Amino acid sequence: MRIWNRIAGEPWAITETALHTILEIAARENESPQAVAAKLGRNLQNTYSVMERDGVAVIPVTGPLFRYANLFTMISGASSYELIARDFTTALENPQIKGIILDIDSPGGEVNGVSELSNMVFAARGKKPVVAYASGDAASGAYWIASAADEIVVSETSALGSIGVVGMYQGKSGKSAEAVEIVSSQSPHKRLDPATDDGRSRLQVRIDSMADVFIETIARNRNVSAENVQNHYGGGDVMIGAKAVSAGLADRIGSLEGLIAELSSPQKSPLTEGFLNAQNQPPSTQEKKPMDIETLKKDHPDLVATLMREGASAEKTRLNDILCSEEAKGREKLAKEMALNTDIHAGEARQLLACAPVEESKTTTSFEKIMSSMPNPAITPASDDAVNDVDAVASRIAAAV
Repeated sequence: MRIWNRIAGEPWAITETALHTILEIAARENESPQAVAAKLGRNLQNTYSVMERDGVAVIPVTGPLFRYANLFTMISGASSYELIARDFTTALENPQIKGIILDIDSPGGEVNGVSELSNMVFAARGKKPVVAYASGDAASGAYWIASAADEIVVSETSALGSIGVVGMYQGKSGKSAEAVEIVSSQSPHKRLDPATDDGRSRLQVRIDSMADVFIETIARNRNVSAENVQNHYGGGDVMIGAKAVSAGLADRIGSLEGLIAELSSPQKSPLTEGFLNAQNQPPSTQEKKPMDIETLKKDHPDLVATLMREGASAEKTRLNDILCSEEAKGREKLAKEMALNTDIHAGEARQLLACAPVEESKTTTSFEKIMSSMPNPAITPASDDAVNDVDAVASRIAAAV
């Protein structure tokens, strides 16, 4: 009953049918592993192996998924995260391997260990092309792993999704309740009873917390929001083939043979041309059309307007710094010439003005010479009575002259 007790106390990311099959096998007490394997139609051996074809490693991810390989995984046709991770690392580090395909046909499995394997696959992006191919089901924990690949390819009948976590807990009235347990009084929640409201509530919080990790990891892997995963990825249901592609759970319909041919081909495959490998592509040799002012005005009018405002403000400051400087006094003509007819910097203009002689004040007409030599006339105000007398005004002007 140790297997049953372990299964009944762990959270699972697996389909309902597969979980009940595992529980049924675990509950058999009087049958040998060989007898159970015979009923399942499987040999007593771990079916894990890596197939290499034309430089492409095909790693099977089949059956229920457990954290570690053991006798139970062998007789039930299950796989282990431990062996998948080992095979994946070997293929990733092998310089002869061009790409990796995760050949998935699994209903999911144990939560413990699946997140670590998913993160390992995600961290390998950019090193080698990694494709998850759903030859059958890629449900629950299996989809958790598949989502971490660079691309998900499905057959027309593949079932993807079943995103969520379930828990199978044995109540105190179960078969194993014959043993008496005494829990420390300081730890009242160490053994929760799902038959009570408090126990079920606490267990529900655990399951929901693990489901949050599941959903957030898929959102990261597929580059979508967690809300999108919850609203459009089936809500725990599965989607078949093309519908899974339309919903965003997968990228395209394809076949295993087609993927092997793509990844083994020396030409660029659709995957290597994607955005995930854009950083490794050589720079484009196509000549770029030069940017002229008309194109800039047409394509970026706001930018042009901003540049014009900043330029006008800078020019206004330059003119002011030259024309109103101390060095421009007595050299106004030269300062004006520098400010208006050159692009000289204000600081350089002031240095040149300081070295230039002060301009002489010259009169250019005879009238200006006569007016400059004559003193200002003494004009006295007239009496109020004579203000409007034309003759009196004329007499005052004539006397002054």
